[in-house]
Amino acid sequence: MPERVLVSAPAHLHAGNMDLHGGLGRLYGTVGFTISRPRLVLEAWRCSGTRAEGPDAERAEELAERLGGRLGLPGLCVRIHESIPRHVGMGSTTALALALARAYQLLYGGGFSLEDAALALGRSTVSALGFYSFTRGGMVVDGGFRLEERGRSIPPLIARYELPAGWRFVVAVPREPLPAILEVKEREDEILDAMPIMSEEMAMKASRIVLMKLMPAAAEARLRELLEALEEFNSLLGEYWAARQKGRYCCPLVEEGIRLLHRLGAAGAAQSSWGPTFYTIAPSLSEALRIAAELEKWLSSHGGGSVYIAGPDNQGARVL
Repeated sequence: MPERVLVSAPAHLHAGNMDLHGGLGRLYGTVGFTISRPRLVLEAWRCSGTRAEGPDAERAEELAERLGGRLGLPGLCVRIHESIPRHVGMGSTTALALALARAYQLLYGGGFSLEDAALALGRSTVSALGFYSFTRGGMVVDGGFRLEERGRSIPPLIARYELPAGWRFVVAVPREPLPAILEVKEREDEILDAMPIMSEEMAMKASRIVLMKLMPAAAEARLRELLEALEEFNSLLGEYWAARQKGRYCCPLVEEGIRLLHRLGAAGAAQSSWGPTFYTIAPSLSEALRIAAELEKWLSSHGGGSVYIAGPDNQGARVL
């Protein structure tokens, strides 16, 4: 067994959930993309206690202690070199939890699976996008969870596509809406439980867009068709969340940002999860750089924020 490991885990972008009606016995069904950056990069080694340093150190310690306690594992020392921004819809918590679990596996031997670790920490039981982004990469479609098994299993992977290496995601994270998003995240379970059941008609339409537009476009690497389907799907779901968000997107700023992407030539764009992250896909690095430069100028005059250019990550987490 190695004395020290380095785990590099990708972020992901949420596209939406196909079925919030549940009439067929399953609920959610998540669609999303694994991206090459930002990333979580952590170094871990065996030690007598559990301690962490670097960005997100407090959360890493808490997750490692919970994981060690529930699975009967020894101590783990962690140094975080890079982190994924928190509470912006890019899967930072699941990436950290699974990276710690992978480090434990390698440093102390087998005895448990990543599925065991995810369930022990209560991760990936509603949406498995983060789990499959970590373990497989690519564009991911999960089949939702069985209503009678909520919290006890991970939704199955029903489709996965490797996207062309030359495509580039352009990802914007406005700073101004972050306090409101944090408030939503703190009350997420309460909000989800209070939402009305999605109409069967809307669930059927969302599922059809995924099955007959988004998935075929990914399979055939037709970028314009994929972006058009992505926005149609994401926007339709925005109608369901509109009463909670007071609009199709999390805030007027994201709606304005998506309109800007259209003016810059994007065939489609989407908000990731609760936001405020929004994104499009460019056919090349040069086109991505052009769009990113305009987004950065726009953000600088609208409260600031970050812009990432990322490739598709078709591999998932990497370990040294």
